[in-house]
Amino acid sequence: MEIDLYLVLKDNGLILLFLVIGLGYLIGHIKIFSLPLGPTIGVLVVGLYLGHHGLNISPGVGSFGFALFIFSIGLQAGPSFFSVFREDGKKYIMLALTVAFVGLGLTVFLSRLFGIGNGYAAGLMAGALTSTPTLAAAQDAVQSGVASSLAEIPAEQLIENIGVGYALTYLVGTILVILIIRYVPGLMRLNLEAMARTYAKEKGLLLARGKGLTTADTLPVVRAYRVSPDGHGKTIEQRRLELKQEGVALKIRRRDQLLEPDPQLELQEGDILSLVASLKVHQWVQDKLGFSEVLDADLLDYRVVSDEVVVLDSHVLGKPLKELNLSGRFGCFATGLNRSGVDLPISDEVVLNKGDRVQVVGEESRLRELASMLGYVEQEVEETDLATFSFGIVIGALIGLITLSIAGVSVGLGTAGGLLVVGLVIGYMGSVNPTFGRVPGAARYLLKELGLMLLMASIGVNAGGGIVEGLISVGPAIIACAVVVATVPLAVGYLIGRKLFKMNPVLLLGSLAGAMTSTPALAVVTDAAKSGVPAIGYAGTYTFANVILTFAGTFLMSL
Repeated sequence: MEIDLYLVLKDNGLILLFLVIGLGYLIGHIKIFSLPLGPTIGVLVVGLYLGHHGLNISPGVGSFGFALFIFSIGLQAGPSFFSVFREDGKKYIMLALTVAFVGLGLTVFLSRLFGIGNGYAAGLMAGALTSTPTLAAAQDAVQSGVASSLAEIPAEQLIENIGVGYALTYLVGTILVILIIRYVPGLMRLNLEAMARTYAKEKGLLLARGKGLTTADTLPVVRAYRVSPDGHGKTIEQRRLELKQEGVALKIRRRDQLLEPDPQLELQEGDILSLVASLKVHQWVQDKLGFSEVLDADLLDYRVVSDEVVVLDSHVLGKPLKELNLSGRFGCFATGLNRSGVDLPISDEVVLNKGDRVQVVGEESRLRELASMLGYVEQEVEETDLATFSFGIVIGALIGLITLSIAGVSVGLGTAGGLLVVGLVIGYMGSVNPTFGRVPGAARYLLKELGLMLLMASIGVNAGGGIVEGLISVGPAIIACAVVVATVPLAVGYLIGRKLFKMNPVLLLGSLAGAMTSTPALAVVTDAAKSGVPAIGYAGTYTFANVILTFAGTFLMSL
């Protein structure tokens, strides 16, 4: 039996679609400058190759992926977008705006100077700034009729041109940003590693980058001790303050009775007390005080667990972890922090924002008590509220259809803007009331990643037919322009960050990577600094950049 693979792919869009995604992920593992290309580039390259050979994917696939991607971005950004970061918040917004507006201005100027029109300009900006939201918004602007000034060009051709422009410039933008962030600091004689250590020391940051990392300071252990003679007659709280060590009493045995550890309960000689504290505290208690450890099944019958707690309660927002005294009040320890999908260094000085996900280790009942104070445990929310998710996309798409006529020009958010705004609102409302619009972190990541891959596969395959023509007609000019659009916003953003905001260079480079939504660039500066500090800046600008660059794509197509 002979099977013609080409005909199979041509007649079966489902096989073609997931072949592009699967092969794209494999190619994404290929490394350039020790960094993987990533699935976005991989899927795009495979799609372009197969599209060049006459294969195509239904445009509906791209529209579906686009809706999932943009709406999921809104859900992810919602909790923190409406509560600007307390520390350096305005700086992050200004940096994101600077990169977006400088990139937009250069795109408009250079595209008109070199005659790069008919949709290629939007692809230029999206590719040079490595911004998929800009690409998605620009293509949506064509489909929703916002790009009325280009009405004489068929919509299918415009969408293809945007995809071709993006394909020609995305790799250029990615590589340039990586090279600039890797080598320019050395040319400027900036010691990123030393600067990261200085910043970390000032902020009291834990430099380790592993998520959920435990050490002797953060590993909670339950042990039982017999009360010594010098503790007789003192309350639990008095004894705790006297020893000046952080730990929480769990239960007390007094002869045949098991007592709850009321802070005002007076201890008696011979009492046995179970204590949850860090391994370091237990070592101190045994080595320095000579406390006698006791094996008591009833007092040691506790389970130490690790959970991800989502921060929502208004009473803890804007407060540093040190002020919450997790170890002293609950015997729990924060070992990781994720903000807007980015893992950040953890420290006593870090300020909590709405939507933060804190990895906490502690005794199970105490951890649940802590979670109720901060927000809720992520694992407890398993079901996805598909009704709210679906209706949110419907409402967002309807809002995108609304246009206003100003001086004869139709102005509207477009589907991208509508979906993003509704996603932001639902994400924020879900942070206020966790039972509303439930989309657990893993589900949200899957929806966003699947949406992005469906969109990139559709763009690659459907743009593949025009890639050679585009390369011949605008290739040299658009690639040259991409060099300018990719580098100048970075330079301007760096100058503003250093001269105006006086930002630490390591934090600033992370912020600029976030302003361009470039995860590979973050990996480069993180590796160069040997620190998680850049991720703080990346998380600060990334949320705002996604929103700003989405609207930039729509605006660019309405000019």
